[in-house]
Amino acid sequence: MGRHVWQWGIVLVLAATCGAGARAGQGTIVCSKEPIDPANPQNLTRSFQAGDSIYGLMQPRQTWRELYGDKAKEQAMLLLMWTLDGQPKVGGYITVVKPAYIDSKTLVFDVAPALARMTAYRDPGVEYDQHRGIKKGACQFTLELSQLKPGKHTVEFCILDFGEKHVVGSFDIEGQDYSAYAKLHEQIKADVTGARTLPAAQKTDKAMEDEMRKLLLNAGWPNVLRLNIVDKDWWIDREAGGDSPVKSRHMDAAAACKDKDGKCYYRVCTFHQQRQVGGGFGALELTHQGIPVPIPEENIPK
Repeated sequence: MGRHVWQWGIVLVLAATCGAGARAGQGTIVCSKEPIDPANPQNLTRSFQAGDSIYGLMQPRQTWRELYGDKAKEQAMLLLMWTLDGQPKVGGYITVVKPAYIDSKTLVFDVAPALARMTAYRDPGVEYDQHRGIKKGACQFTLELSQLKPGKHTVEFCILDFGEKHVVGSFDIEGQDYSAYAKLHEQIKADVTGARTLPAAQKTDKAMEDEMRKLLLNAGWPNVLRLNIVDKDWWIDREAGGDSPVKSRHMDAAAACKDKDGKCYYRVCTFHQQRQVGGGFGALELTHQGIPVPIPEENIPK
């Protein structure tokens, strides 16, 4: 919620033009086979062999706060788009939450890091979107690299902000066997899952939480270990947007469950209340169950 969801209709087209060369006013994305020191970038390269470690550094022309203005008061949401051999891949937001990073003219990010040297991807000051259970950033990158066919391939990146590209960059990778990235992907995914926590509660309403739990159990959930309402307030749904009549309101909650095989996961579920003819809203309804996201049981608050 709160993300610029409506951009997704255009970003896949624009992603195809990320481009490698920065134009006037654009920053750059550089890469290396070694972790990059933002204050002193060295050993930079645009050429990699299959199996190489890959680390990235974004270098915008201004600080992220200067680029995003009022939108970056508390966090900077960077829409990272990328292509592989000119074909758009599913991009996602990198949310910078650490103030020092928002006020910086750099941002370190891991593409295919050696697990022992993976620091940027573990940094709590930077958060990544997920898509179909795969966390964006290194987890997604290594999965895509592992599926490459023998030969030479080109990866292009850009940070897109309503049609404006704040940073752009690319690298080439070549080889006959990309299977090393499959193992790395599994290692990173396990590392990410081990550190994963339930999305934090933004609203406390015991009666509503109990009602949500009942709806989930009625929908076939074996149990609900924990439920956090992750929206601060209701979102209003209108017939055709703008000032048209209100048809319903909705709210999201992250609910954790232990499956029959003993594994735990959570889903971000949506609950609606339909607007009644005489005014007010009707009973709470479970309208959407998100994809299951694995989570260690010990990371679920009791």
